[in-house]
Amino acid sequence: MIPRKQTSLLVATAALALAGPGAAVAAAKPLKEGAHGTAVKRLQKALKLQADGVFGPGTKRALARFQHRHRLAADGVAGPATMDMIRRSQRRARRTAHASSRGARVARAGHVRVQSRGSSVRLAQRKLHVDADGVFGPGTARAVRRFQKHHGMAADGIVGPATWRALGIRGRHPVLKRAHARRGHAAESSGPPAAIAAAIAAGDRIATLPYRYGGGHGSFTDSGYDCSGSVSYVLHAIGRLGIPRDSSGLMGYGDAGPGRWITIYANAGHAYMTINGRRFDTSSPGNSRWTGESRSSAGYTVRHPPGL
Repeated sequence: MIPRKQTSLLVATAALALAGPGAAVAAAKPLKEGAHGTAVKRLQKALKLQADGVFGPGTKRALARFQHRHRLAADGVAGPATMDMIRRSQRRARRTAHASSRGARVARAGHVRVQSRGSSVRLAQRKLHVDADGVFGPGTARAVRRFQKHHGMAADGIVGPATWRALGIRGRHPVLKRAHARRGHAAESSGPPAAIAAAIAAGDRIATLPYRYGGGHGSFTDSGYDCSGSVSYVLHAIGRLGIPRDSSGLMGYGDAGPGRWITIYANAGHAYMTINGRRFDTSSPGNSRWTGESRSSAGYTVRHPPGL
């Protein structure tokens, strides 16, 4: 007869064997601050850290961030649930990286549409929570790379099939990539684009309407406009702004620095713009928002619509 203690040991061993490798992982000792060795190195590599094999405060913080992103208890301890999530994330990253690179190769081969502007770009921009101006400029490219890196994807800045899926968009969509000016076809050699004529026409429509605090923020169509409401109206008229912004919101609009045709000046208390060299400003002298007089831009954040 087998002694009771040996019988219990045999039963436990058989149960562990039947449970498979997952049970062995569950039985492994959790990794936490102070640990060291090969297992810590593997963990650090998975977290994209320098793999020195020492579980210090930096490793603990990186692990806690990973746990928080994946809705685990952010205790900075690599237990069975955390290690399982790390493995699943690595497998998912390999799959999405392969799909992304395949999408880029297909695009380069000319088998799918490649776009840098239009409605598909606006759709991606809305999902990325950046200005939906429909132009895949450097700001959008940076947002795409951040999104891809956060989701464990190859951060190539190209919105291919895998990135569309990660954004939660199903169906067939063109590959999106940053627009680059063709060599030898500088925009400066031509006259103002059609958007500038549309911006001037929009400014003319509201140039003499009264100033009204908050005007143009509940709706782009209003009986009066304040400073940021006036700027928002013009940007909306040329398809470069989806919802009105106050002056503080305009401080983060578009791309940094002055534009070729349109420049926006904003701080927490005021906003105005220049369009093809003319200032459009509610503080302009006279009864019109238009003026040929310049003003100091000291204390203002300077922005412009991408491509303009």
